[in-house]
Amino acid sequence: VANSKHVAERLKKYYGREAKVIYPPVEVKLHSTLNIQHSTLRNYFLIVSQLYPHKNIDLAIEAFKNLPEFNLVIVGDGPEYKNLKIKIKKLKLNNVKLMGFVPDEELPYYYQNCSAYLICNEEDFGISPIEAMSFGKPVLAYKKGGAAETILEGVTGEFFNEPKADNLSGAVQSISKKIENHHYSDLAIRKHSEKFGFERFKKEMLDLVKI
Repeated sequence: VANSKHVAERLKKYYGREAKVIYPPVEVKLHSTLNIQHSTLRNYFLIVSQLYPHKNIDLAIEAFKNLPEFNLVIVGDGPEYKNLKIKIKKLKLNNVKLMGFVPDEELPYYYQNCSAYLICNEEDFGISPIEAMSFGKPVLAYKKGGAAETILEGVTGEFFNEPKADNLSGAVQSISKKIENHHYSDLAIRKHSEKFGFERFKKEMLDLVKI
């Protein structure tokens, strides 16, 4: 069993084996009533990720260096935290905030108040973009891996084709214009995210092992 067509293709290539694709379940505590009084964050692009080099968080920072009119909020911790913090400080980026670890009960706040979600790397599947969509938020993603399967271009989000700062910057500006023009339907985005819920996963797994 593979968690995406992207992974199934790798299994076929390296092991010569066919794999059934069953997308993993994404369960989100929707619409938390939590109010983080100390925060004034609004209308920002959001990244929720472990901070490892392959996550390409530095690519996002480079892109937003050229977009002072847009804000980027990065939630997560990991080996790259210190390096990313130094980079943000060195570049004097007031529009990029590195939040570090955020407890699960606070995470819905960040999803609810962002303008769009951003994923800069190739993922086998990608849980966090689905979480963002469950809040009705469009996703801007690198067009590789699982994101190419889970995001409907023009409906639940958009893609950028090259992992380069200028390519990402242009994509941020483009999706922002669509958001301002109310191009995306919160309801349609939420509806799409439901396809990756637990009940669907449970049914597909039970059907697979049924004797």
